[in-house]
Amino acid sequence: MKHFASIVAASLLGLTVATAQVIPPARFGGFVGFGLSQVSPSVQTWRSFSSVPSGLQPFVNDTTRFLKGSTGLGVGIGIMGGIPLGSMVHLTGRLGYTSLSGMATATQTGSPRDVSHELDVFMSTLEISPTVEFYGLFGQASFHPLVGLELGLPLATSITQRATPSDGDATTFVANADVPESSVRAALMLGVGYTIRVNRSWYVQPEISYRAPLTNVSSAAAYAPTSFSQLRIGINVFFGASEPIEDIGPDVMQAFVDSVTAAGRDARTRVISSIILEDVRYTEMMPLVPYVFAAEGGLPDASMQATDFMAEKGMFDATKLPFDAVEANRNLLNIVGSRMRAMPHANLVINGTTDGSKIELATKDLPELRANWAKNYLVTGFGIEQSRITTTTSATPSKASSVTVADGVAENRRIELTSDVPNLLEPVVITAENERIPSTDVATFHTRVTNTDSVDAWTFTIMQGGRVLSTLSGAGRPSSVSWPIKKGSLAAEELPIDYELIARSPRGDSAIATGSLGVEYLTREKKRTSKIADQTVDKYSLVLFEFDKSTMTAENRRILEQMVLPNITSNSEVTILGYTDRIGNDEHNFKLSMERAEAVRAFLSARAKDATYVAEGVGEAGSPYDNEIPVGRQLNRTVQVIVKTPRR
Repeated sequence: MKHFASIVAASLLGLTVATAQVIPPARFGGFVGFGLSQVSPSVQTWRSFSSVPSGLQPFVNDTTRFLKGSTGLGVGIGIMGGIPLGSMVHLTGRLGYTSLSGMATATQTGSPRDVSHELDVFMSTLEISPTVEFYGLFGQASFHPLVGLELGLPLATSITQRATPSDGDATTFVANADVPESSVRAALMLGVGYTIRVNRSWYVQPEISYRAPLTNVSSAAAYAPTSFSQLRIGINVFFGASEPIEDIGPDVMQAFVDSVTAAGRDARTRVISSIILEDVRYTEMMPLVPYVFAAEGGLPDASMQATDFMAEKGMFDATKLPFDAVEANRNLLNIVGSRMRAMPHANLVINGTTDGSKIELATKDLPELRANWAKNYLVTGFGIEQSRITTTTSATPSKASSVTVADGVAENRRIELTSDVPNLLEPVVITAENERIPSTDVATFHTRVTNTDSVDAWTFTIMQGGRVLSTLSGAGRPSSVSWPIKKGSLAAEELPIDYELIARSPRGDSAIATGSLGVEYLTREKKRTSKIADQTVDKYSLVLFEFDKSTMTAENRRILEQMVLPNITSNSEVTILGYTDRIGNDEHNFKLSMERAEAVRAFLSARAKDATYVAEGVGEAGSPYDNEIPVGRQLNRTVQVIVKTPRR
């Protein structure tokens, strides 16, 4: 039966090709269907029969029952109607005739012969089926799932029984009877239909449903528990009693990308049709989050402290790290250990915490175990004197992340590092002489979605040569989508950048807009040949903000003063990008990211007034780091400062 259902479902699925979604109005019509019934019997074989042949008398008892059931055919026919309760939920009802049938078998063994029993069960009812149908759940496809209750008032319930000896004796017993104490049939109905609009008034709905029994055929002890399940395939034909709700077609909801813009050296935003890739001298400052995160109830994973960049035991070269802040933070203890060796006057405080949950607090001395784990790593791996490391504990962090969502709780299971020498935990700075950098740090796609409904969600995918560069998403109607272009993400080829916007309405309607940007690659050789001025690019990623805050800390003001401002000259172009993690809604996070970017712009422009500044909020959609891991979410509470300066 399951195999049969899958074939029918697959056949219905084929109807979706090139068909817009159809949602029927209030309606009245009829239905007809054919059912494959499955009887689940428990019927007493000998039920006070008065005329059993003498040859079968030795087999008569009160214990043998029909327990093996098989399938039979049935039919359903009647009238139906429906009323929309909204664009997505419709209440429908059916009234009609339904029949079910099936066969049961039993075998009795004896000497010198056996007896085989067959029982045909038939039931017909007056079906009353209230049903709820759900529309708009499958995009442009006109499928609708349905759930309801089949109630059947018994019209006829009968059985035909045959008992046949195995030796061919003519003493075959046959009995026909009505089933006593017939019960009202109740069954849970689950199914799926497909709506086809024939013309403005008439509709056809192929439908498949499964009815799971909730009651027995009879309440009599000799016939219970016996029930029928049924797989029914049918068709509804009905007349629309009101105007159609709407044919949701691609001409109703449309998506557009009207333009792509980026800010230039003069801070003015211009429409762009291409992106320039350029080989430049590149420096990136990657922040260190002073936390080592642990699994629930346990210690940090040893793999979180990489050793790939150790020249020898106790010697770690951070300048060999890739331009990847997550990788740098995965090596936090290695960086701290190597710096403590280079700065013998620096001392470290390691604080172990928990997330404050019952599971964590139930583990005895968990904060102390975590703090000692980190201390032992530094003492054993880098030979740091134990007296230079102090361990403390607290039940929860003093500056905790959100305690109401799982992401925030995971961030509170950590080991915290502080030092009396600020340079011990300062960002990692790496420089490369020849790196491929895009001409714009953020491309903004100005989008438009037109339809009479609201927009539930959107996805913006950016690709190059079939390779996905970024997937951005959000809720509501997008007016613009910002794409922060990561260094090294674009191929060193002049392949176009393709983009695709998909917008969806709450009831599953969707619209797509596509386009492309050109790419020009300026190698050092091409710049020399074309006499194009070279430049340096310095990128500073700063963890400036606590959870849900846009106020700069004293430590990060120090970093801006000492590490960023000295590299800003009068002819520098400074782009400031604000980000957030994924905790919170899109609108709030975008506003928060803009406030963070503006706070940094105000600080820098007040001190280096002659440079050109552009500040943009990106929000969570374009987060530069992995939101799935705690350190990635911490890094996303950031502002990135990109300083581009022509080389003399």
